[in-house]
Amino acid sequence: MHLSTRIQDKRDELPLINCLTDLALDADASGFTAISLTEHHLHENQGYQNSLLFASALAPRLQQATLVLATVNPAIHHPVRLVESCNLIDQLNAGRLVVVFGSGFKDTDLVAFGRDLTQRNALYEQGIRTALDVWDYDGSGGPLEFAVGTDRGRLDVAVNPSSYRKPRPILARATLLNPAAIADAAARGWPLFTAIKDLATAREQMAAYHIALEASGHDPETIALARQWTGVGKAVHVADTDEQARSEAEAYFIKNPSGAIARNADDMICGSPDTVARVMGAFSDAGVGLMMCGFLIDLENLSQLHRSVGLFKEAVMPRVA
Repeated sequence: MHLSTRIQDKRDELPLINCLTDLALDADASGFTAISLTEHHLHENQGYQNSLLFASALAPRLQQATLVLATVNPAIHHPVRLVESCNLIDQLNAGRLVVVFGSGFKDTDLVAFGRDLTQRNALYEQGIRTALDVWDYDGSGGPLEFAVGTDRGRLDVAVNPSSYRKPRPILARATLLNPAAIADAAARGWPLFTAIKDLATAREQMAAYHIALEASGHDPETIALARQWTGVGKAVHVADTDEQARSEAEAYFIKNPSGAIARNADDMICGSPDTVARVMGAFSDAGVGLMMCGFLIDLENLSQLHRSVGLFKEAVMPRVA
């Protein structure tokens, strides 16, 4: 379950946070493999903005679900704070954490944290390298000095806490249609995350990734883990019939044009339980290990949200899990 939505009225902030929390806890109790959080600062009133803090609040309350941070842009985080935060979440959730690095799609994040927009890609790659250096640093071999943009730092001892999962949480890379990023994820043995709209493109991209992953020389356990957590994010809405589901989705996007992953009914998985299960099965056959489902969250129509999630749990999950 991918928790991402927008608010139109500031008075809805706490009700939305409470709604997202309830959805996360219900997803955990209902057998969802993972709960995915995103990060958008100052962009269209993203409900909780800071996914690291929200994940820290959720982690102690989860019994089995993995937390997926999809995505975290290392260019806007001080690397020590980023590693500390991820390690804390990993400890609180007993090693069930996937950190997905992504460069973001809005300038507002970089501007808010004083980053040079012309250096966007360089800061992103530099942020990844530095975070990995911080994770790997054990205090031996002299101090570790680093810089990411205007952030500077020096380590003489390893960060505390360390991660629950050794040597670090599961790391992944997000991209859309960047062959170099796909190749990089495979070379590192990292899962690949994307938000491809159509099945044909997803199949093509997954095939390229899996070929590169198999040729990467990584051990079978690393390859299996990467395949298991390679994911696609899709907005999902379930109703009794295809016609009802599409009508409700179209009404949702008229009311909430900024959407939830998708911004129109054509770019989502929408329909009866049979239709949704069939489409999700096709994505699975294309090599997708994890489907991140962003349900249509409308605080003024919670009954429709709960019905959609209920149908998904009862009539879709048993057929695709």
